Amino acid sequence: KLILLDSLLQEFQMDIDAIFVEIGELGRQQRIYGVCLCLMNCYAAFHMLQYAFVSFATDFTCLTGQQSLSNNCFEDSRDSCQALQFSVEKSSSIVSEWSLVCDQNYKSKGTMSAFMAGVMLGAFVLGKLADSIGRRKSMTLTVVGIVFFNTLSAITTSFQLYVVAKFCVGFFCAGNILAMFVLGNELVGPSKRGIFGVTLQASFAVGIVLLSLIASQVQHWRHLTLLISVMGLPFILYHWIIPESPRWLLSQNRPYEAVKILEDIAKGNGTVLSEKVRLELDSPKKTDMNTAAPAGSEGLTDLFRHRQLGVLTIIQIYSWYVNSAAYYGLTLAAGSSGGGLYTATALSGAVEIPAYVLTNFLLDFLGRRKTLCLFMIGGGLSCLTIQLVAGTFPAVVASCALLGKLSLAASFAVVYIHSGEIFPTTIRNSAMGLVSVAARVGGIMAPFIVLLGDFHPNLQFTVFGLLSLSAGLINLKLPETKGQKLPDSVGEMVMGLESRKGKKSRGMEEKILLSDFSDSESDLA
Repeated sequence: KLILLDSLLQEFQMDIDAIFVEIGELGRQQRIYGVCLCLMNCYAAFHMLQYAFVSFATDFTCLTGQQSLSNNCFEDSRDSCQALQFSVEKSSSIVSEWSLVCDQNYKSKGTMSAFMAGVMLGAFVLGKLADSIGRRKSMTLTVVGIVFFNTLSAITTSFQLYVVAKFCVGFFCAGNILAMFVLGNELVGPSKRGIFGVTLQASFAVGIVLLSLIASQVQHWRHLTLLISVMGLPFILYHWIIPESPRWLLSQNRPYEAVKILEDIAKGNGTVLSEKVRLELDSPKKTDMNTAAPAGSEGLTDLFRHRQLGVLTIIQIYSWYVNSAAYYGLTLAAGSSGGGLYTATALSGAVEIPAYVLTNFLLDFLGRRKTLCLFMIGGGLSCLTIQLVAGTFPAVVASCALLGKLSLAASFAVVYIHSGEIFPTTIRNSAMGLVSVAARVGGIMAPFIVLLGDFHPNLQFTVFGLLSLSAGLINLKLPETKGQKLPDSVGEMVMGLESRKGKKSRGMEEKILLSDFSDSESDLA
């Protein structure tokens, strides 16, 4: 049976989407894989938002001779204090650990930027790695790296080593999230990619809520960091639980392994690869299909050799930058909009859950592109409203901030799904890594944009609003991917874009012809 199916794969270039339709697009076995990946994405949130709970300001007293100041320094200089006393009985952070106060306050913000710089580099480097060694191996390698370096950050007594460790955690975190999302996307059928992707993103929001709850109980930063490291150990076992992507295996000319995985999924779903599938694969149209480019023959530079692909890629780069900057910025700014650190951060995560429910409905109703634009524009307008109403209706600020977070969380979920469906299999992980690099630049900038609120009240929300509004408008130029076959090569990607363009042109021509026909009829009348 395996040999017969293997020969069909090689001879007729299997349409894997058709196979998933037959064996189950999101059956019991794929739901098990989905739950596992959701738990891992929930854990990823612990690292992406850990900064907020280990770098909070701690009450201190600056002592100089007979003089003392509470939560301030003479001339705003830490060195002006002969001694610094921190209140660390109930809680501690890296601020109290290394006296990052007054003119040294920027260093605590710098740890978030170091983390995001690691995420940026990791997205680029490890994105390519997953296209070379596979999604599953990349996922396992990155989990080991995350646990090791996060543990190092918890036990080090050197601030410089702490920053290096956080950079490395970010580096491996990026590769883990990318490999996880792409693998999940390639294990389900075409009509279920939307709901699967949204559910996977929703687990990140659950992670924010859980982290807020855990951090509220474990308020000493070293204990919290070590606890998070220990919680990551079980995910190493995923190497023996979750399979490699059959779509990636086929792109690497490894059909036997792809067939075995598809057989296992079918068995877990209670289905079989039927004769109907074989007859469909044996149809003449399959012989005309382009094969996926061999591994290594296509790269990111191919996205810029075609003008339309270049514009499309640049738009996505900007969109990811804005989504990340606004999403993490609004999360970090949650405390400033009212409610306190733990409660406000938990609410900022909880508010994302209904956003994902709404997103799932809109993805089927409006498609990917319109849903993405709607949420980004809506989030932008919510943030801009804060600046307008803060003086007269201050109670509305928190609601507007949460509405903006809801909208941008939803748009971040959609942009993952949309980009994953636009880019081809041969470079999907690398291309997702490229746009993720832009997202991490946004993440690096986020804490510094939040600092703008110190110079002018709510200025950070205005910046996030303008960025989101502009990105939402230019995203209208991206193609719709709902219900479309995933491209397996850059050539297929170009053909798909030209096909859509051709359909649009034919539609315009038909409208013009109908208009001319109506005019001629009215003239005859």
